[in-house]
Amino acid sequence: MIKILIIVPYKELYESVEDYVRSNDLSSYEVVVDHLVGSEANVIKHCDAEIVVSRGMTAKAIARANPHVHLVEISISISDLIEALLKCRGLDNGSGVGVVLTNPDICHPALLQDLLGFPIYLRKAEDETELYAAISELYDAGVRTFIGGLTLCGRCEDLELKHFHIKSGKGAAIQALSEALAAAKSLSRERSRTNLIATVLNNAQDAMLAADNSGIVFASNAQASALFLKDRSKSLEGARIAELLPEFEGGQVGAFGDQGVLKTVGDQLVLLKKTPLKVSGELSGLLVTCQNVEALREAERSIRQALSKKGLVAHYNFCDIIFKSQAMRTAIADAFKYSQVESSVFIVGETGTGKELFAQSIHNASKRASHPFVAVNCAALPEQLLESELFGYTEGSFSGAAKGGRMGLFELAHKGTIFLDEIGEMPLSLQAKILRVLEEKEVRRIGGDTVVPVDVRVISATNIDMREEVRKGQFRKDLYYRINLLNLQIPPLRDRPDDVELLFSHFLMRFAAKNNTSAPCVEPEAVSALTSYPWQGNVRELRNLCERLVILGGNNGISASTVYTALGIPGEPAVGTAEAQRCEDMASYSRLFAASGKSAEEFAASLGISRTTLWRRMRQERQERQKVRN
Repeated sequence: MIKILIIVPYKELYESVEDYVRSNDLSSYEVVVDHLVGSEANVIKHCDAEIVVSRGMTAKAIARANPHVHLVEISISISDLIEALLKCRGLDNGSGVGVVLTNPDICHPALLQDLLGFPIYLRKAEDETELYAAISELYDAGVRTFIGGLTLCGRCEDLELKHFHIKSGKGAAIQALSEALAAAKSLSRERSRTNLIATVLNNAQDAMLAADNSGIVFASNAQASALFLKDRSKSLEGARIAELLPEFEGGQVGAFGDQGVLKTVGDQLVLLKKTPLKVSGELSGLLVTCQNVEALREAERSIRQALSKKGLVAHYNFCDIIFKSQAMRTAIADAFKYSQVESSVFIVGETGTGKELFAQSIHNASKRASHPFVAVNCAALPEQLLESELFGYTEGSFSGAAKGGRMGLFELAHKGTIFLDEIGEMPLSLQAKILRVLEEKEVRRIGGDTVVPVDVRVISATNIDMREEVRKGQFRKDLYYRINLLNLQIPPLRDRPDDVELLFSHFLMRFAAKNNTSAPCVEPEAVSALTSYPWQGNVRELRNLCERLVILGGNNGISASTVYTALGIPGEPAVGTAEAQRCEDMASYSRLFAASGKSAEEFAASLGISRTTLWRRMRQERQERQKVRN
């Protein structure tokens, strides 16, 4: 009998659940209603139910501890959140309200802030550790009122902080229970079907397994367990077929042709064949047959499929990009459009602008998000090492080659994305091989005599003028036009001063939390100094400055002089007639111009002279210095 566990955290929700259970015929299932708050409980670690209905942090904990369980989460709607926020109206003292949820994507905090008229800070927390960290971070930022689940309320009571509980509406609870009942009915039907098919499979000589349209194995025979698990007594039921055979990603029936394909599984070379499974004329899954060929010629394919699952992931999304300027808004909009297609993307931007951040965001927003993201810096490795890293090598291909050879980054990125950073620094000898990979979609390892097909999307980036490199013959023209299909320009930080203050505040809070201290106050003059600075290192330089200020400044305020000192500038550049007099006295327009970080037009305007006059005086200085040397 299928067991349904319903976990409720508070009384009102408990009553809604009891009403639903009484009004529906659930006699065919074992239904257990339990009360639980938080995620540290034995019921989570030893959950024996097939279907669980829960809410918030408890739901996340059950999902982590019991991946085999079908979880139906009782959601929190935007109306539930607004109802809780309305209780804070009139209590806010200007410090704002902290909202901590397991799913903070239900609404953007800026929209809620505009609607309700007080600052709202939204944070995500899926367990107690993240919850406590979020409360601590917001408390250090001055927040004294919080909204969230019962775990948050308990923590706030311990800290004597004002708090309000977000309760899911009755409709959300009923919807979740209805979904759980539908899942139970579906699971019951699948079990009956599995028992029938298992009888057929266990009488076959070949390894066989059957998967539904979702790619989940619901039946297999002992031969398949021996082949994939090396243990005939273990079961493959519940495994994803894509984890066993990546070619069947999503359980697609069309993954192989009618003749099948050779595939190495463990130490065996097998011929994989698929047969569609139909119920009442409708496709319901597929049957995979593995016939033993007893050969090792295709062993590298099996290695590639196993290694492609190892930690080659992109960590950033578009929502991680901090911005306010229209220039970045446009760049992000273009990047998102590029993520929805398969064409190559060429990212152009100065050092420190976040080219890899954009590359990872494009990958995570694309159809390839569940597959590897492999990044390689083309300027960081010598030519011979870069070639072996990109294409791999066979055993004995050169002195020091690893036993058994090694697969390259293109193979590791199979089905995913490879990010070629600083591609303009790639040696000419490798550019032709890269072009062949892009055109033929196959790689040949160093010392190898066979080709390996790869399905890889290429995102490349540079911080140099590629057209000039092509003109000088340092970069192949055909490769340049092959990678430069979708062009993305990332503006430097000095061209988007609106983002400087926002990024500065973000990094200050981030490093303050990292160092267990409060973010220092920033004086208006410091903000002016920051926005006028040229930021040759862009966002990376700004981030490093923030970390330096947090470590060295403690809880002291940040003034303009603090900023100039941290940036290594002797003092705040004077302006107007005072700066002009200083130039006249020291006869050093060139030195002060270089130290100012301003454009020629801005510096000349601060002196009250034209740009032509500035250039003339700087030229005269050079001539005078030359006379002294002679």
